[in-house]
Amino acid sequence: MNQKEDEWRPFSARRSEAAHQEFVRLTDGVPSWLRESLWSWLSGQLHSTYGNNRSGSYSAPNAEKMRRVERVLRISSGWTGGEATISDRQALLHHLRGTLYKDDESFLGAVDLMLSDLPPEHYHCEELERSLEEAASAWRVGLVSGKPGLVERIDATVQLAAETTGTLDARAGRLLADAWKHAFSMTRDPSAAYRYAVRAVEAAAAPVISPKDSIPTLGKMITAFRDKPDKWNFTFKVDSAADPKTVLLGMMQILWTNEYTRHVDPDIQAPLHVSQAEAESAVVLALTLVNWFVSGAISPV
Repeated sequence: MNQKEDEWRPFSARRSEAAHQEFVRLTDGVPSWLRESLWSWLSGQLHSTYGNNRSGSYSAPNAEKMRRVERVLRISSGWTGGEATISDRQALLHHLRGTLYKDDESFLGAVDLMLSDLPPEHYHCEELERSLEEAASAWRVGLVSGKPGLVERIDATVQLAAETTGTLDARAGRLLADAWKHAFSMTRDPSAAYRYAVRAVEAAAAPVISPKDSIPTLGKMITAFRDKPDKWNFTFKVDSAADPKTVLLGMMQILWTNEYTRHVDPDIQAPLHVSQAEAESAVVLALTLVNWFVSGAISPV
């Protein structure tokens, strides 16, 4: 949530700094203070308008939308009755509500699914984001593969940097967007996030470090940079604490060597997938590297 000095806080949150920090702490899942607001929004998306101007129109639950939620999320409302009448569809909606109230992941998944059907600038997206922000939800309305969806509420400055970087280079930006989606959306895949993060850096760095290599990899570019660092300029200059080019090389190496799941380790105890924390760190690291390469901060001499 945006922190503003003049932003209103309830009396209980103004009593101490500890109380304030507890109030603004982000909450995962569907906390009790958000549940009814979230259901009100979702229920509205699960309705449709029927009738015409001559006979009058009315809003009622849409059975196909609700059954789609069941199919996509692999859940069951438990309703086996008919769907022909409004009372039938209301009963289906009631049963679906009971199912979602028992499972936060499915509840958020249903919201995410309905969001994907809306245009990015739709006022229903803004309405949902306002509820999520006021409730200090760990989730916010963002873009997932160009469509509205729930994404992790991370620092706004980092989010802006990711969006800005994506406009500098179309190919690297697309790969970085895929990495971002797999790391921070509802449909998380840590290994895929890490893989796309590496590919984004490869796409951004290849024209700078290995423009003539038909199959550039981050590993080969690390070797080239390590062997002859004087072939490239870097915006940062040497200071008394660290050589910027050494730091840059270290960042590239960390990203490359920690994607340990690209090869099968003979050690049967070795993990088969990177963790969520590793994936998130890799994407944020890739964001910085991609930005440096596509912005001209790193360039051939």
